[in-house]
Amino acid sequence: MSPEKVTASQQVRLWQRILIGSNIRWTMVRLLILLIVTGVVTLYFFPDGEPRYRRILVDGRSMDPTFVNGQTLWMHTLEYSNEPPRRGDVVVLGKNWQSKPFFLKRIIGLPGERISIRRGELAINGEVYDQFGEGRIRARLVPRKLEEGEYFVLGDNRPISSGGVVEVDKILGKVL
Repeated sequence: MSPEKVTASQQVRLWQRILIGSNIRWTMVRLLILLIVTGVVTLYFFPDGEPRYRRILVDGRSMDPTFVNGQTLWMHTLEYSNEPPRRGDVVVLGKNWQSKPFFLKRIIGLPGERISIRRGELAINGEVYDQFGEGRIRARLVPRKLEEGEYFVLGDNRPISSGGVVEVDKILGKVL
């Protein structure tokens, strides 16, 4: 058919066939499935309008050799919405997502524990704790009991890493 001989009703039928298909019921079913899948994916990846996962770029050497400068990591932002952080978790610390800088540290001390650093060694409740790190710690910390909602964090590269006590609301998420 040449374009001059196509009537208006034929054009409408052609566009209906292109947009809807030959069976409108199956097209509606496909559209409904597409809307449901889109809704589920959106709610999973963006609950409350914020992304569930974020990409983090390592900047610095405080987590060497576990994570190296320039490495890209993924972080789960809702990991601690239902359960508290655990010892050994690598977390991203900061005020909020709008203000930088962010810090990458490992959770060492949990609420209720007594933390101290003496002669380059970290102690939890009086027992030397040497997991998740290399080297002697240069800082000194008099024994301190962590209050509810407080965690002690430190980088894995102990000689150069600065650590300290942070409140749970400063933990933005867990590195995957």
